[in-house]
Amino acid sequence: MHISSSGSKLLLMGLLVLLLSSSRAFATDTTVGCPGGTPGDFTSINAALASLPAAGPNSIAISGTCTENVFVFNRTDLSIFGNPNATIQPATVTGRPMFLSGSQRISVNNIVFNGGRGIFINTSTDVSFDSDTVQNGAGIGITAIDSLTHVSNSTINNNSRSGISVGGGTFYLDSGVNVTNNLRSGVSAVTAHLILNGGDGTPGTANVISHNGLVGVALFNTAEGDISGDNQITFNGTVGLEAVHTSSVLMSDGIINNNTGVGVHCGETSHCEFSGTTNINSNAAGGVEITDHSDAYLDGGIVISGNTGVGLLIDLSSLLNSLGGNTITNNTGDAVVLNTLSVLKFALPDTITPTTGNLALNCNNGSLVSGDVSPYKPKKCGLAFQTVPIH
Repeated sequence: MHISSSGSKLLLMGLLVLLLSSSRAFATDTTVGCPGGTPGDFTSINAALASLPAAGPNSIAISGTCTENVFVFNRTDLSIFGNPNATIQPATVTGRPMFLSGSQRISVNNIVFNGGRGIFINTSTDVSFDSDTVQNGAGIGITAIDSLTHVSNSTINNNSRSGISVGGGTFYLDSGVNVTNNLRSGVSAVTAHLILNGGDGTPGTANVISHNGLVGVALFNTAEGDISGDNQITFNGTVGLEAVHTSSVLMSDGIINNNTGVGVHCGETSHCEFSGTTNINSNAAGGVEITDHSDAYLDGGIVISGNTGVGLLIDLSSLLNSLGGNTITNNTGDAVVLNTLSVLKFALPDTITPTTGNLALNCNNGSLVSGDVSPYKPKKCGLAFQTVPIH
């Protein structure tokens, strides 16, 4: 068979294109050996990044302690991991151990980030951190702006501001995450979607937000929080869980306890709903407060107990709808207080047991109760505070 010279050229070009396409399907693997680690292809992570194409798949295995500000800009399909573990600390006190921007499908595993101003993630998607530690920062531990981020099996602790701060985008805590001993809030989200997927009860799989200086979990300015599974919001400085400024939170299961302030604050036209086996107990300034034109639902199985002060407060033209099957007991103040033009609806009965000398139900200042209140004794909630069914 005779092949013309032009046909040979076309065939050769086709083979070259095929070879180039197939070569891109394989990952480029590099190694970095920083001081204290094993020798590698490079002595710095930034040098390894400079050697790699922007489009992956690519991987960088790190050992030792790397002192540098790592920049991951406009990259796709990149894995950076400790081999078997490594530390990254910024080159300057005001530097960041890692800055990610405009990137997709970036995974970071088995690395300790120590000091500096924390990790910054900007306009990136599918960024995941697993088995990492972010500690001792002079600012926020992890900041994510307009990004999609997953964190699992990691610790964010001892940072001088909040542990995690999210502005826009979506941020997941996918079980096994400890956010602890940060000087401000544990996790805060502003105009963003925060998702806490707690564990299944197996030791080590819970998300634990504890011992932070201010709020455990804070939602602001139309933020949305979806909290399910084994999440523990405990021993924080002011409020356990807060939703304000037209935000919303849906929490199923988990505990909110031993916080210095109120367990849950839902305020300023926000929506809060609790379901599953959720326990709100032993908080030092009350269990749950719904205030400032906000609304809340207790969907059954919620326990509000052992709090110092009022168990459940509905105040300032707010609404609570109880679907029944909830327990409010053993709080040091009145079990339920309804105040200042607020509304409480009992769709089905709850178990409400006040401590000695307190009221099960205390209605004040033009508030209204809908449903059967006869089981709740003692109470200060006469006919003037009860809606009359229309037949």
